[in-house]
Amino acid sequence: MSEQSTMMKDHITIKGRDGAFGAYVARPKASLAPAVVVLQELFGVNADIRKTCDELAEQGFIAVAPDLFWRQEPGVDLSNVTSEADWQHGVRLYQAYDRDAGVRDVKDTANAVANVPGCTGRSPSSATVLAP
Repeated sequence: MSEQSTMMKDHITIKGRDGAFGAYVARPKASLAPAVVVLQELFGVNADIRKTCDELAEQGFIAVAPDLFWRQEPGVDLSNVTSEADWQHGVRLYQAYDRDAGVRDVKDTANAVANVPGCTGRSPSSATVLAP
């Protein structure tokens, strides 16, 4: 059995100060692990971000990617990064993105991740950043 097949991949709901939002989570096979918060790019929690979480889980981390565009378009997944339409869609979402609210969402995610079963409670950090 490969390590990839022993990882757990799922979605969780973060109960934030401003409302509830989804997050992708990948867990390692270890019963206890430190956590990392992975921040999306323009394209939402897409295949690339999920792959980053999966790779971090293979390295022994609980990796969580919150949906930072949940206020505008929950669950956005723009996986065709070479598509002009997806680029423009992502740019529109990014331009309307409330950074102060996003910071609260990231903090809420970090607090929630510290309480995820199996997390060592170590303070999570970010792996990527939201950027155009």
